[in-house]
Amino acid sequence: MNNKKLYVPALWLLLCIPAFLYGSAPSREIYAVKGADTLWFDHYRPQTAANGISVLFVHGGGFTGGDPVNQAPFAEGLARMGYNVFVIKYRLYLKGKSFGCETVVPEKLKAIRLAVEDTRDATNYLRGHAAALNVDTLKLFLAGSSAGAEAVLNLVFNPFVSRKDSSHKPFRYAGLMAFSGAVLDMNPVYVQRPFPVLLMHGTNDQLVPYATAAHHFCNATDAGWIMMSGGYTLFTEMQKKRWPVTLYTYEGKGHEVASFMFRKFKEMDNFMQNAVQGKKQAPVHFVEK
Repeated sequence: MNNKKLYVPALWLLLCIPAFLYGSAPSREIYAVKGADTLWFDHYRPQTAANGISVLFVHGGGFTGGDPVNQAPFAEGLARMGYNVFVIKYRLYLKGKSFGCETVVPEKLKAIRLAVEDTRDATNYLRGHAAALNVDTLKLFLAGSSAGAEAVLNLVFNPFVSRKDSSHKPFRYAGLMAFSGAVLDMNPVYVQRPFPVLLMHGTNDQLVPYATAAHHFCNATDAGWIMMSGGYTLFTEMQKKRWPVTLYTYEGKGHEVASFMFRKFKEMDNFMQNAVQGKKQAPVHFVEK
């Protein structure tokens, strides 16, 4: 018998098995209903001894697409390390449209703002149901990739609220992890109370700027021209204040760094463990060529 003929179909079968079958299937819970949108999260409970740390994750997709289900390799990877993980569904205001240079700025800002609001509401739900969901609110981390990274960064460094608004009481996360993300406005960064931040970004990202540039590198004459500040700018400014920020720069890499949460488990684990243990974290910049 020719073993090679059996090997290829068998390998293909393995690759086609849904990711959730490799680990425990997550439970799904609704955290908000907004108009026609029912918003939920997939909850991945620790698959080994729980370490007491929870992670709320926001997926990417350009505010036009993406699915929490596709984040299973990330969530299951952390769950196998004892983490309690929540991957949220949020409103995709530009679903079926584009976040490109042809989309006018007000529409882009609304897409980001709605994602920010939904992430905040998911956080409040976890806080309100902390006992049932085994969430220690002092050890709750926020994380996101690409558009999700923009959502979490712009939630923490929120340009949509006035700092003079006494009714605005932001929640203090244990830390934040952003994979290829950027902020709309640096001003809120300067007044933010320091807390641990982990950033990963490629120097050749053509969608989300590594430093400060136009999102998608649109021309100033384009309807969708909007400036954003990415990982390098955030690190540079936080470093000046000696805040606990870590940047992993990947030279020559593009927007694929947005998927590095699927593989950089050691780095994420070290970051979160140090944060919850209260270890002093000086600004550090790792460069990988």
